[in-house]
Amino acid sequence: MKKLILITGAILLLYLFVVTSVTPAATSPSATVVPTLESTAENGYIIGISEGRVTVFKDGEMMLRTDTQLSDLPKSDRVRLEEGIHIDSLKELKERLEDYCS
Repeated sequence: MKKLILITGAILLLYLFVVTSVTPAATSPSATVVPTLESTAENGYIIGISEGRVTVFKDGEMMLRTDTQLSDLPKSDRVRLEEGIHIDSLKELKERLEDYCS
């Protein structure tokens, strides 16, 4: 489990480095983005669902899709994830992913 968290953290940090150091090109939203998640906050993340798995979105685009299946979670978690959970910080994101993916 710790290995998954470390890998997830490394992927997120690498993504943030690439996003901040490369001039963003005009791209359309990913086809896997759930429509209700397209309007994410500029500063933060959304944990939601894509292709039946727990997924992290930033600025309306998929950032990370985990191996955790929606069907493996309790109904209350599934409902919240289907609506999208706004996360403000990378630290909170890691904590939430640990909760859903452990």
